[in-house]
Amino acid sequence: MRFFYLFILVLLIMPVGTAAAEQDTLRFSLDGDSEVFFTTDVRIALVATSTVKGVNSSIGGTIEWIQSDPRPVIEARIEIDAAKFDSGNNARDREVRKLLDVDNFPYITFELESVLGIENKPLTELNGQYIATGYLTVGGTKKEISVPVQINYAEGILVIDGSTAAKYTDFGIDPPRVAGFIGRVPDALRLHVSIVAKGV
Repeated sequence: MRFFYLFILVLLIMPVGTAAAEQDTLRFSLDGDSEVFFTTDVRIALVATSTVKGVNSSIGGTIEWIQSDPRPVIEARIEIDAAKFDSGNNARDREVRKLLDVDNFPYITFELESVLGIENKPLTELNGQYIATGYLTVGGTKKEISVPVQINYAEGILVIDGSTAAKYTDFGIDPPRVAGFIGRVPDALRLHVSIVAKGV
């Protein structure tokens, strides 16, 4: 009989616990102010260098903030339309689309694994420098990366800015050597991200 009463008590408590967990999860959706871009240095005539920048505002994805004990959790998946990088040079952009094999791999994705430094802070205090670790997939090749980021939250808007060094060959891509890039391109570039996400 005692077991029966305990069983009934558990059934009564479970819905309350489930509702509380749902209330602790806040969801955000990326808006049109988000963008990613790459920068790479191009050597001209073996002496001078010029920096090429390719910008992409075709970004989608979701971010979830889960306030849990002993520390909060951030889950995120970001998708970038690989065909939409714009460097201001059509020939160069066509070569980038070819290098990324956009017909077979139309999206570049980032799946967040963890954010170091958030400790047990509430979302309203998430303003500062952190390290975001996750998996970046480019052209079908997945690589774990860590990115220093600045995260700020205010009035339902989450802003994340960061950049990291990368290599073409990290993702199985040969550095481009075409006229659109004006000379030799080293196996090095920087990836930059600026994400603006609003609560939904």
